[in-house]
Amino acid sequence: MRERVSLIVDDEPEIRAYLRLVLECKGIQSVEAENAAEALRILQKLGSQIDLLITDIQMPGDMDGVDLAYSANSSFPTLPVILISGIVDKPSSGFTFVQKPFTPEAILEAVKKVISAKA
Repeated sequence: MRERVSLIVDDEPEIRAYLRLVLECKGIQSVEAENAAEALRILQKLGSQIDLLITDIQMPGDMDGVDLAYSANSSFPTLPVILISGIVDKPSSGFTFVQKPFTPEAILEAVKKVISAKA
């Protein structure tokens, strides 16, 4: 059985590094992107090798994290998605949401929830 691979999308390198470390402790490898356009290129290239998408909602560029989540979901409907953000209001997107700042336990609980829901 191959290791799970996540795609972490956030314009802050520190957040990507933090998430990568938290996920690696659970045996989940990570690929990183700093914006939605880069994330879409990675998804086109790696496709079904990506097991989980974690994306910030607010990012520079033409596409925010919610748009990215919908776009990824249209191409890969079984791809679990977690939205993260420091904004106060939870988006009504239908995706799992984790408020920044978050603990390792909070993000891992969300990962467990979305992966088991798609299994």
